[in-house]
Amino acid sequence: MKAFWFWPIMLTICLQLCFVFNAEAKLETITHTVRQPFGGSQSPDDARAAAMHKAKREALERAGTYIESLTVVKDHDVEKDEILALAAGVLKAEIVSQKRYHTEEAFGIIVVTKVDVDTSILEERVKKLLQDRTLLEKHRENRQRENELLAKVERLAAENRRLQALSAEGQEQKKKELKEQFHNATQALTAVEWNQKAFAVWRDGKYTDPKEALEYLDQAIRLDPKYAHAYNNRGFAYNNLGQHKRAVENYDQAIRLDPKYAHAYNNRGNAYNKLGQYKRTIEDYDQAIRLDPKYAEPYNNRGIAYYNLGQYERTIEDYDQAIRLDPKYAEAYYNRGIAYNNSGQYKRAVENYDQAIRLDPKYAHAYNNRGFAYNNLGQHKRAIEDCDQAIRLDPKLAEPYNNRGIAYYNLGQYKRAIENYDQAIRLDPKYAKAYYNRGFAYNNLSQYKRAVENYDQAIGLDPKYAHAYNNRGNAYNKLGRYKRAIENYDQAIRLDPKYAEAYYNRGFAYKNIGQPGNAADNYNKYLQIHGNKDGDADEVRRKIRRLGHEPRY
Repeated sequence: MKAFWFWPIMLTICLQLCFVFNAEAKLETITHTVRQPFGGSQSPDDARAAAMHKAKREALERAGTYIESLTVVKDHDVEKDEILALAAGVLKAEIVSQKRYHTEEAFGIIVVTKVDVDTSILEERVKKLLQDRTLLEKHRENRQRENELLAKVERLAAENRRLQALSAEGQEQKKKELKEQFHNATQALTAVEWNQKAFAVWRDGKYTDPKEALEYLDQAIRLDPKYAHAYNNRGFAYNNLGQHKRAVENYDQAIRLDPKYAHAYNNRGNAYNKLGQYKRTIEDYDQAIRLDPKYAEPYNNRGIAYYNLGQYERTIEDYDQAIRLDPKYAEAYYNRGIAYNNSGQYKRAVENYDQAIRLDPKYAHAYNNRGFAYNNLGQHKRAIEDCDQAIRLDPKLAEPYNNRGIAYYNLGQYKRAIENYDQAIRLDPKYAKAYYNRGFAYNNLSQYKRAVENYDQAIGLDPKYAHAYNNRGNAYNKLGRYKRAIENYDQAIRLDPKYAEAYYNRGFAYKNIGQPGNAADNYNKYLQIHGNKDGDADEVRRKIRRLGHEPRY
């Protein structure tokens, strides 16, 4: 009988942001003072809010000199506007004091802020943030929005001074409008703070508590209904909750507010992908690329979309372009490895996983998938080593246990294989492929009833699992229950009419119940589909002749 081989799991992106703390910290403290005058149409509260934002921003800019000097920053060729985003992501500016002042010329507020820089852990923090491309972009957008608003406050302050120098007559309406503009700018600056708060619940490329993130983002949008970045981030949170239609609605609004917002198109493409609307998915990635041809992420994501459509050549072309734009894009190497693996180019798959691991030595999914590629190359001990490392890095990942089980099976260690499938199933009780593989192992230990139980479970979780029907048929064949075996092969063939092995196995079952004509028909169908790929065509033809029939192929 012919059994379909093991089924691995291919994983998607997995990036991690974690900060390392050192007891022997070396602290450098940067203090910065801002004097903010106010008067006329600018209220003391509006002036204080602007001064606090300005003081924090300028303190972080000064701290950015430490970040610019880091080796990891020089290696990544980080642009200047990203330095402040990195500073905001890994450092915290705190208000030390604030007090009012007055002179003969003006009233104002003095704000003192500080930034503590722990140089012993700074490089590691920056390295982690550079690996989380999406979070870094969010910090960059936040800083960009804050800079725009502070520049607006400066323009309003200049207009305020001009109006104060004029006679009061006829200026009341202008002063009233200016006061409202100051207030709106302050509200928008506060919205930036709420948007920033949502980053506190971000880890591994997503909001770990999307509901908490939504509370912060709802508040940001209430304060500033024209805040495109907040809508984009709220769409991200809804996507993390699995509410993809609501995610699309938020990305729509972000795009209405900013039609040139490439990142919103990219993220809406991700949501459409989750909804299975692949044409709209690709259209959005296309638009993101048109708006920003140097934006690597939509190339990577469009590659994933083409992969889901089975268009592997176009998939690899997009990953190639993502890597050309960003040679340190670990995820793109990882995804290209998956594409090469699925097109049977296992050595090239390994090369890409190697590069992903060099760029991110804690990339558990890359170790797991490299282990699977080594399995396909027959290097089962190396496969086990990689699965071991994936498990060390992330003990709650089910897939490396499944793939390590495959390696032990290939080494003839069926009991150890089953132990690994057991653990994969404990971690993920809905892991159909692990049940399938465990059934396969029990089958080879001649425990056919237990094999059937596992195939039952796999089919219950995935009713369209043609290979599980085929292998359950094999187990029933071994149990002498040929009619049940034929029922399973029938279903496997209904699900996959070109499933050559199922025809072969059904022919075997028909022979065992004394129906040589049906047996010969199924063996012929096997030859028609499969030809001599396994070098067994002559043997199958001999089987047909022994049944009293002639081979047709």
